[in-house]
Amino acid sequence: MKIKNDTKSLSIGIEFDSFDEKDKVLASIQNMNTKIPCYKREKKYLLNIDSIYYIDLIDKNTFIFTKDDCFESPLWLYQIEELLNEDFIRASKSTLFNMQHIKSLKADIGSRVIVYLDNGDQILVSRKYAKEFKKRLGGV
Repeated sequence: MKIKNDTKSLSIGIEFDSFDEKDKVLASIQNMNTKIPCYKREKKYLLNIDSIYYIDLIDKNTFIFTKDDCFESPLWLYQIEELLNEDFIRASKSTLFNMQHIKSLKADIGSRVIVYLDNGDQILVSRKYAKEFKKRLGGV
């Protein structure tokens, strides 16, 4: 990494070993300022993507779960999915979760996977989405 700093501008040059590595870093930089609008007790919040553990659609309402809290979002699940980075993956038709918060995994009947998050919550990855999930994990 090379950093040039003069009084008028700051320039940073980064060399990457692969295009995948470059794409991941650029995606992370782009998502640093992305916020998801949501509500809790009629108060509006803007959540950082990194603080989101999972997003669940329950009775046509979108709920966003963080480490210790639950918020409701006015956005539909597909609208939020468009704002998220590659750390998020679909577990079912109604659930997205952040793979950065996985604590452990357990195989379940019917080719499903139970994902234990580091906040203590559990996500069930349905058979339909389990194949893509395992692929993203690196074939585990």
